[in-house]
Amino acid sequence: MNPRAGSGEIGRALGEHERTVARRIQRLIAWRVIHPTALFDTARGGLGSAVQLRLEVERGHMERAAHALAECKDIRRVVGVSGRSDVLWCEVVVAGRGGLHTLMTEGISGVTAIEKFHVSTTLRTFTTVAEWHAPLLSPGEERKLRAGAVRLVSPLEDQYELTSTDHRVAAALIRNARISLTDMARELGFSVATAGRRVNSLLERGILHLRTEVEPALLGLPVQAQICLKVSPAGLDSVGTALAACPEVRYCAAITGTHNLILEVAMEHEADLYRFFGERLGSIPYIADFACELITHAYKRGAVIKDGPSGMQGSGTP
Repeated sequence: MNPRAGSGEIGRALGEHERTVARRIQRLIAWRVIHPTALFDTARGGLGSAVQLRLEVERGHMERAAHALAECKDIRRVVGVSGRSDVLWCEVVVAGRGGLHTLMTEGISGVTAIEKFHVSTTLRTFTTVAEWHAPLLSPGEERKLRAGAVRLVSPLEDQYELTSTDHRVAAALIRNARISLTDMARELGFSVATAGRRVNSLLERGILHLRTEVEPALLGLPVQAQICLKVSPAGLDSVGTALAACPEVRYCAAITGTHNLILEVAMEHEADLYRFFGERLGSIPYIADFACELITHAYKRGAVIKDGPSGMQGSGTP
């Protein structure tokens, strides 16, 4: 929930000794089960647009294409899905309309074997994976851990100008969200107080979102799916807001295209997904149609390239 929470803070919330918590965190990071990182809000940080890509790959070349995509610094999500064989979904950050046009006309540099792709630009994000957490904590534990998190300023601007120092601080947090202010100051060449102010500024303005990357399957939620909805324009905001509040929904955003809302969900069993269709989607007005594909493998999430079902290795910043 808050990857910068101290061991003592976590211990008090969970009723565990600080040293026990510290050892367990170090062990989980060493085993690459968890990866404390951060996620840019691309629009608010002026980095460009987040674009959703659905790629159809030449048969037999999916693994090679997926790993090549995962190595691209501007791509921050690569997953394989069920349905038609050899299909990948990616999220890529493009710089302005020029970057979007280049993507459409030239494809992704260095990645071959892609037969066709569909591009949808993200218009509004209702919830990000950085805000999602598995329903494992009690309400009291959640409140205690949230109490130490940096609060967003109000109102937020649509876009902020970032300095080169902002980018350097963000890159340090993306590599390791648990980096101490002392280590960050030493690494970047300024005072501890300046490091603290810079970190708080990025978080308060919603430019950077802290997250602890862990595969949902390791939290008892092995059934993951990507769902695209066709929503009436009159209900897009209300549907997006309602679904973003559902505990099963890890990600929800409005996008361009006929199916104009995209979700990622995580659940314990296929029966839960079936109930989600009827009880969640079926109870919300304005949804005209939906398409669902199971996520069969994650190759990259955020700045973390996966090298196995629970293994991870860090990549460059998105």
